[in-house]
Amino acid sequence: MSRKNKREHTADQLPKLGIQPYLNLMEKTALQNTDRKLAHLGLLMLWLGDNAIDVIDLNLEKFGITECKFDVLLLLTLHEDRELITPSSLADRLGIRRASVTALLDWLEKRHWIIREQSTLDGRRIHVKITQEGRELVARALPVFWSACASIMSELEEEERILLEKILMKLNSSMEKKLGVGR
Repeated sequence: MSRKNKREHTADQLPKLGIQPYLNLMEKTALQNTDRKLAHLGLLMLWLGDNAIDVIDLNLEKFGITECKFDVLLLLTLHEDRELITPSSLADRLGIRRASVTALLDWLEKRHWIIREQSTLDGRRIHVKITQEGRELVARALPVFWSACASIMSELEEEERILLEKILMKLNSSMEKKLGVGR
């Protein structure tokens, strides 16, 4: 879900709590052997990930697309030389359920950014391709996407960026090994 509302909270919105209530809840509910400092950092990483996606979504909004849908178009663009991209291969690559990919593909197909074709070799299989309209959208949106990615890190000094890149690469590699997937 995207959290794009910049207004102060109203009666039907939840107020911002900050980190402390979460840390208090962790003290009461975490397993005894859970390292609280690591859990705290993990929570901050989750929040950072959510916020980063929201920043990207806000920037892609002018193109009528969100980061998760744009990610599908990017994968199709980067793997366009492959003939046989299936919905299930996209689901596996994105680490989401096949039903979720089907919903994403339905949405993208309605906008004529992708097409699904039945395999000529095996009529049970469907192949997904990006259309010319999809390629044009990606070409228009990519400069904005890269600027939004850069804006996420713009507060950091050069030394901080170098250290953070090293840390993020290490964490990402560890998670990819645990999950058995990678970009």
